[in-house]
Amino acid sequence: MSRRTTQVLESIHLMNTAQIFREAIRIIFLHPTHFHSISIFLFSPLPISLFMSHFLIHQFPQIPISALKAIDHSLGQHGVLPLPKLLPKTLVHIIICFPSIITFSLLGRAATVQAVSDGYHGINLDRRRLLMRSGLVWVKLLHTSFWEFLIVLGLFGALVASLATVPKILFAFGVCSRVLGFFSVLGFAGIPFCVVFAHVMIVGNLARVVSVVESECYGFDSIVKAKRLMEGRRHTALVMALLSNVGFRLVECLFEFRMCTGMSLWEGPLLVSMYSLVLVLDTVMNAVFYYACKPPDFSVF
Repeated sequence: MSRRTTQVLESIHLMNTAQIFREAIRIIFLHPTHFHSISIFLFSPLPISLFMSHFLIHQFPQIPISALKAIDHSLGQHGVLPLPKLLPKTLVHIIICFPSIITFSLLGRAATVQAVSDGYHGINLDRRRLLMRSGLVWVKLLHTSFWEFLIVLGLFGALVASLATVPKILFAFGVCSRVLGFFSVLGFAGIPFCVVFAHVMIVGNLARVVSVVESECYGFDSIVKAKRLMEGRRHTALVMALLSNVGFRLVECLFEFRMCTGMSLWEGPLLVSMYSLVLVLDTVMNAVFYYACKPPDFSVF
């Protein structure tokens, strides 16, 4: 590792959230053409799919209602439990966006992380090389995302199983009604579930960076390493994730608002571009966070 690279990595070691955000903005403005190309050609299919799902739900409101009935029936309650309407809408979004998530989105994250890594190591950025290297690490990212999906699925399975069985047991013993039991279980299990879910998400974000930067570490190993690297820095990661999610949600709310009030033809591509740029910023911040967590005397490759 060169002396210049060591000095750069030492300067970003143990940055706080504001410093990571400023560093991410600096990196994006240092290579605006490359990151803008990534946002257009790799990240844009994801917001297009997401906004399409918003449009379908707005035009056909029976879609989330049917999903809500299916979830309620799967719990065996047949309309007894007042499940939130946000859950079926989220499932519709995930189903429609899933093809873009596992293809273009992963390629975009790989290319963005590669660009940040090359910039820190003094390597001239080349679009063709970035695309080729992104394709090579796509399988590793897919493997890592699969393990993250399994962990999240296990969390949701435990929550759903608790909501489906515990209220019945409480009702059978005459402790309370099914609805009261449902809310009691949701109250006791909901907060720990949200905390663990948020932790899995921020570890997964860092694990994807590890999968790209470190050639021999991917899948479950990258999740374990990301968790180890993040020790003592969870607060910073949570604030970063909160800022990114606020940015994503603001663009989604703006799209829904303009869809209800009447959207012009040029506003759709603008909102897609805004969402894609937030994706680029989020990925660059996670890449910078990786170097802020990693001791500078470690070898990156």
